[in-house]
Amino acid sequence: MSHDSHPYSAESPRLVLIVDDCRMTRRLLAMYVQQAGYEPIVAENGLDALEKLGREPCSIIVTDLNMPQMDGVELIHALRAHPLYNRIPVILLTTQGEEEERRNGLAAGATAFLTKPITQSALIREIERASRHDQEALSMAVQDLES
Repeated sequence: MSHDSHPYSAESPRLVLIVDDCRMTRRLLAMYVQQAGYEPIVAENGLDALEKLGREPCSIIVTDLNMPQMDGVELIHALRAHPLYNRIPVILLTTQGEEEERRNGLAAGATAFLTKPITQSALIREIERASRHDQEALSMAVQDLES
């Protein structure tokens, strides 16, 4: 599968879209991913994230659960319903007491979740794991098409 035919795939640049309504959290997470060799793009809510995705082919999304206008679960639903965005891995960020919301996020299609406060090592580990999973799924889909 070429980059031209599906820009939102494992072949996309190492762009990570960080979605959080807290500016300090966005800055911190952007610093974490940048230090690990990724290029961060930031959005302050789900609507802003969808707008940024229209301009930048991100390879992974890290999103907060609770945000104004469009929260993390609503964003995941919108991504999974869109043919260009439905395979982008999504890491959902939650706080300690959001067990039901976490389940809702995973049921909506989140790839993984992390509980705040987020450490750099935990975030990068989940990004790498989600990236490997996305590449394996893409390889299997290509093999299925070829057989």
